[in-house]
Amino acid sequence: MVGSIGFVVDAGLTVLLNQTLQWSPEQSRVVGFVAAATATWEMNRRFTFRSTAGAESWIPYIVLATIGAFINFGVFVVWLKFAGETPLQILIGIALGALVAMGFTFTIARRYVFRGH
Repeated sequence: MVGSIGFVVDAGLTVLLNQTLQWSPEQSRVVGFVAAATATWEMNRRFTFRSTAGAESWIPYIVLATIGAFINFGVFVVWLKFAGETPLQILIGIALGALVAMGFTFTIARRYVFRGH
């Protein structure tokens, strides 16, 4: 559920910035990612891992999310190169990148970021 909400934040903001401000898909995606990563940190901390960790877990989570973002963004850019940059293809690229990175991020967060909290 958290990943789905993060996807909506990321995709919604990415497409909004791309279509309304005419930012490139890549520029729009950076802003979408930061907003989504912060939202998923809070939801994962509270609901997924029921962690008592506070703000001190945000930086490790953001570092982890950034590594995941490189994976995510790489998949996204490769998809756009092959599929084009229509709004539908942008959304598909976001989804593919998110799916590939999600397993990595979840596993590492469970083992290292929220472990024992």
